[in-house]
Amino acid sequence: MTTYAVGTPFMRRAGGDASVWYAGHLFTFLVESDDSGGQFSLIDALIRRGMEPPPHTHQHEDELYVVLEGQMTFTVGGKTLVAGPGDTVFLPRGVQHGFQLGTAEARALIWITPAGLEAAFRALSEPAQALTLPPLPVTPLDVPRLLAIFDAHAITFAPPTESA
Repeated sequence: MTTYAVGTPFMRRAGGDASVWYAGHLFTFLVESDDSGGQFSLIDALIRRGMEPPPHTHQHEDELYVVLEGQMTFTVGGKTLVAGPGDTVFLPRGVQHGFQLGTAEARALIWITPAGLEAAFRALSEPAQALTLPPLPVTPLDVPRLLAIFDAHAITFAPPTESA
């Protein structure tokens, strides 16, 4: 990963060590903690329906999604927000949230503040072999490892709900 001194102009391209396959998605880390002095990170995420994260709560980070392509339905603090291209959704820390895709794929910019959570995504990723979604079937995540990594970042997941 190439990092830049805070306050130094830089440009980062998709591909190389900036892009990873994470949990069936393509993440490109446009700005990371070392780039912003820990202030924020920015991820360009190509997301696949059926691989969305379960409802969860961040204790340290706020997230802001700018939907570029597709449709995403967010649940946050008891509200449902349906977002499409050009829509922005703010997910405050301490409030449980999640999302589901209304399209087969969606693409969003994810702004996370403060930075640091990208380290968890990197730890659970593999280098992207192409700037596309990873091929199916997606390798299952090691759930105990995932929970331990996200727990270290003060992120808790809602317990699974039983189907009727």
